[in-house]
Amino acid sequence: MKNTFKKNNTEILASSSCRGFFWKKKEINKLFSHSLIEKYELNELTANILSTRDINEEKYEDFVNPKIKNLLPNPSNIIDLDKATDIIFAYILKKKKVGIIGDYDVDGISSTALFCKFFDILEHPYEIYIPDRIKEGYGPNVNALIELSKRNCDLIITLDCGTTATESINYIIDKGIMVIVVDHHQQAGEIPKCPIINPNRVDDTSGLNNLAAVGVTFLLLVSINRKLNESNLVKNNKEINLINLLDLVALGTICDVVPLDLLNRTFVTQGLKIFNEMKNIGLRVLCSYLNLTNRIDEYHVGFVIGPKINACGRIGKALRGVELLLSKDSTNAEVISDELNNLNLQRQKIERNVENQALNMINDKDKIICVSGVNWHPGVLGIVASKLTERFMKPTIVISKNNNLCSGSARSVGNFNIGEFISRAFSDGILEGGGGHRMAGGLKIKSEKIELFQNYINSQEFNITLDINREFDEFIEINILNKNFYNSVNALAPFGMSNPKPKFCLQNCFVKFPRLVGNNHISCFLSDIYGNVVKAIAFRANDNEVGQNLFGNNGKLITVICSLSINSWEGKDEIQLIIEDVIIV
Repeated sequence: MKNTFKKNNTEILASSSCRGFFWKKKEINKLFSHSLIEKYELNELTANILSTRDINEEKYEDFVNPKIKNLLPNPSNIIDLDKATDIIFAYILKKKKVGIIGDYDVDGISSTALFCKFFDILEHPYEIYIPDRIKEGYGPNVNALIELSKRNCDLIITLDCGTTATESINYIIDKGIMVIVVDHHQQAGEIPKCPIINPNRVDDTSGLNNLAAVGVTFLLLVSINRKLNESNLVKNNKEINLINLLDLVALGTICDVVPLDLLNRTFVTQGLKIFNEMKNIGLRVLCSYLNLTNRIDEYHVGFVIGPKINACGRIGKALRGVELLLSKDSTNAEVISDELNNLNLQRQKIERNVENQALNMINDKDKIICVSGVNWHPGVLGIVASKLTERFMKPTIVISKNNNLCSGSARSVGNFNIGEFISRAFSDGILEGGGGHRMAGGLKIKSEKIELFQNYINSQEFNITLDINREFDEFIEINILNKNFYNSVNALAPFGMSNPKPKFCLQNCFVKFPRLVGNNHISCFLSDIYGNVVKAIAFRANDNEVGQNLFGNNGKLITVICSLSINSWEGKDEIQLIIEDVIIV
C-alpha cells in the first residue's frame, strides 16, 4: 500500500468548500512514521496517520492494545475517593441498604447499572431512584432523597449528578442521611458538604477530568473491591472481576462523548471486547432486536444502541434503561427493548417538531443562539441544541417555557466554554441552577427571567473563535478502496473525540445517481475519470450546500472530504464513503 497516495494540492481553498473551510493535509512526522514502519512493519498509510496523532514507537503498543493492568491509575488520586471507599466498605460489612440516584442519560444509566451489578454480586441490598426528566429535572432533588430515606437508606450515592445540587443534598444531610457524590460535571459555586468524587471539582489534582461518570464510578469500585480483597471478606466465590463489567463502562463513555484519552480509550477498547462476548443479557437482547449481527463497535454503541437507551430518559422512564442492563431474563429484556425502540421513534418525531419551531426564531446577528418555546419537550432540548449548533456554528441554548421553573440545554462550538458561561449566569443570579462541560450544559431558569437572560447574553462581548481550518489525513483514489484498505484504517479504532475517524481527500470525481435517503440524507456514487466507482452518502445534507452541489452537480468535477465505512447488505460488505464536505474543482 506504500506510495499509492497523491501528494499534490496539499491545501484546498475555503472559497471552494461548501462548508466554508480551509482544508489542508496534516503534516506527517516523518521521524515517527519511519520508526513505526521499521519497528512494526506498518504500511505507510497507517504509520503516517499515527504520526499525526503524536504516536511514536514508544506509545504504539498502548495505543493499539491498551490494557487495564498497564494503564489504570491509582483511584486514590481522586480527592475524597478513599473517604467514600471507607464509608461504602463499612456499609457492605454491615449489610446496610444503600440508595442510588442516577442521572437519566446513558452515562447515568450505565453508572447506576454498574454499581448495582457490583452490589448484586455481593448480594448487598440497594434501592434505585432515577429522577423523571420532565417532572423532577436533573440531579438529586429533595423529594428523591427523602423517598430513598423512607426506603431505609441512610447512605445515598449519586451517580453522574450531585456536584451542583448543594441545597437539596445539604438538606438531607442535615436530616441525618449520609451522601456520596460520584460525578464529572463542572463545579458551579459551593459544593455539598459530603464526599464529592469528581475529577472536575476545582480542588481535584488527579488529572482525570476527561472521565465520564461511569469511568469515575469504575475507579471507585476498583478501590472498594481492593479493600474487600485485602480484608479477606470476599468468600463463597464472590470475588469480583471488574473487567467483566467494562461493557457498561464503554457504553457510558462512548455515549457521553468524552475525549478518548489513553484511559478512556482503554475503557472503550477493553469494554467493547466484553460487549461482544454478550455477557449482559439486556444488551444481547437489545442488539438482537436491532438486528446487529456483526461485531459491535463504537459506532453501533454511540449511534444505534445508545439512542434507544437514552430515549427512555428523554421521554419515558429512565429506570427502564437500568432494568434492561440489569435484566436476568431474556423475555423481560425483549419487552423493554421493544419499549425503548418505540420511545426512540416517538422522540425523533417530537425532536423534528421542536427543531422546526426553533429555526423560525433564530436571529442571524446573535453570536449565541438562545431560543425558547412553550412546553417544548425537555427530553429533546439537548439534541435540538446540538443540531442548531452544528448547522449555524454558534453556541446554542434551547429552553422549554412553562409557568414555573423552566429547563434548558446548551451546546457549544469553537473555544467558547458553555459550562463556565452557565455557571457564571447562575452566580450572577440570572439562572436558578445549572452547569456542565466545555461543550455542553444544562440550566434552570424562571419563566419571567428568560427575556432577561437573552438580554444578559446580548449585552456581553464574546470572543468566540471559530477555527475554519480543517485537516484531512491523506489523499486517496477510488481504485485502492477495498476491504484491506478499510481494515488498515480501522486498526486505529476506537474513534471518537481526540481520536477522530481519519478523513481523506478524494480529488477530481463525478457525482452519479444522487437520491434522497430518509428525511435529509443523500446517497450517490462517485466515479473517477477511469470509470472506477464507489458508493457514498452525505448525512443531513439535503438542506445545505453540500447537498445542493451533489444534486445540482451537472457533470462538474468535484473533490470530496470523506471518511470510510462498511455498508453491509444481504450478506455483502462494501466500502462506502461518508461525505463531510465538497469542493468544486
